[in-house]
Amino acid sequence: MMRFFVPLRLAVRPVPVIGLLVAVVLALSAAGTRSFGANREGSTRVFLIANSDHGFHYGKFEEDCPKGFEATVEEEFVQSLSPAERERLLKPENAKEYGNAWKNDFITGPGGENVCNNPKSFVNDPRRRTYRGVSSKVAYGLNLDGTTDGRAAAKTCAHAKFEGVNGEPLVDNQLYRALGCSKLSRGTGASTHQYLDPFLIELRGLDDLKNNDHVEMSIYSTADGDLSLKAADGSDLAYQTFTITPNPRWRTTVKARIVDGVLMADPIPMMHLHWVMSTWGTFGQVSEHEFRDVRFRLTLGPDGTLTGVMANYRPLDNIYTVGYCCKGTASTANNDCASEYNTMLAMADGYPDPVTGKCTMISAAQVIAGVPAFLVPPQGETLSAVRTGRPGSTTASR
Repeated sequence: MMRFFVPLRLAVRPVPVIGLLVAVVLALSAAGTRSFGANREGSTRVFLIANSDHGFHYGKFEEDCPKGFEATVEEEFVQSLSPAERERLLKPENAKEYGNAWKNDFITGPGGENVCNNPKSFVNDPRRRTYRGVSSKVAYGLNLDGTTDGRAAAKTCAHAKFEGVNGEPLVDNQLYRALGCSKLSRGTGASTHQYLDPFLIELRGLDDLKNNDHVEMSIYSTADGDLSLKAADGSDLAYQTFTITPNPRWRTTVKARIVDGVLMADPIPMMHLHWVMSTWGTFGQVSEHEFRDVRFRLTLGPDGTLTGVMANYRPLDNIYTVGYCCKGTASTANNDCASEYNTMLAMADGYPDPVTGKCTMISAAQVIAGVPAFLVPPQGETLSAVRTGRPGSTTASR
C-alpha cells in the first residue's frame, strides 16, 4: 500500500486546520476497522512480523560444525576426480575446461535437468552426498512430536532431540540439523534476514498480559502491493497500516493463552502464508509457504514489540522453492541443491509416507519479531467477517 503525505500549510488560518486534525484523530479512534496496540483491558494488538529467519542457531562454529562447512558444488566436483585428473584440471592453462566441468557437466543430469531445478532427479546420484549435519546440542524450536526421546510415532520418524536456546527441553528442528553447516545457509556468521514475506499477527482479548486463558490470535498475509516503510537503518517503521489479504487461504485464526507472560497458541494443523516473487509475474503472485502442526511461543515486550518462535513441519518441496528455480543457484551461488535435498530427505522427521515409511516433512522453526501496526480488512469485507471462521483452519478461495 503506497502512502503519500501532503504537508499542511498553517500560514493563514491555523485554528480550523488544527480542529480538522483533532476531528481526524477522533474519527480514527472510533473507527471499527482498525486495531491499535494500546495497553488497555480486553484490547486488541496488531503486529507486523517484519523479521523472520530460518531459526538457525549460530553457536561456536567449532562446536556446531567441528568438521567445517559442508562441501560446495565445486568442492564436491574436485573430490570426485582421480588424483591425476585433479592435478591436470587445476593447472592454469586448463581453467576454462575446469570451469565448464563443474559449472555445467557436473551439475547436469542425463535428461538435461540440473541439480537445482530438479533436485529429486539426483536422489540416486552417488556424487550427491548427504551433509554431515550440525553437531550442536542446542537449537531454536519447540517440542513438536510430544515425545521425550524423538522415537518414531504415528506421525513422525525417529530422530535426535535438541535442547532449546532458552532452556526449553526436547526441541525438534531437523532443518537446522540438516543445513546448519551449509555455507549458503550459515554464511560467515549470524545475520537477521526476512525469510518469509512480512505478515500480520492480531491478538484479541488481551485483558491480562501476564496470565490469560482466552486470547484469540489471527495470522494474516498482507494484500498484494502493501509495502512496508523503512527507517534510515533499514528497520520497519511501527504503526503503519496494512490491508489483510483477500484470500482466506492465507488467513488463520486460533485460540491462544498467556502463561507467565508467554503467549502460546493451540496447534494449527495446516497454515499457509503468501509469498511474492514479483519478477515472476502472475505465477509469483500465487506462491505460498505451507506449514503443518504450527505452534507459537511469543512474548509481548514492554516496548510494544512481539518476539518469539513459530515451530512447524515443512514439506520438503516447499522450503527452498525460490532457490530451486534455476541453474545459477548451483553454478553461481555454488550450492548443491541435490545434496541439500538428499540431506533433508534423510533427516526428515514428520509425516511418514504410508507406503515407504519414509518421512516427507521436516521439523523447522522461524524466529520472528514484530512491531506494532494497524490493519484494515480487504475491500468489501469487515473485520468481524475476516475474523470469523473455524479456529485453526483456512478456507481455500482459489
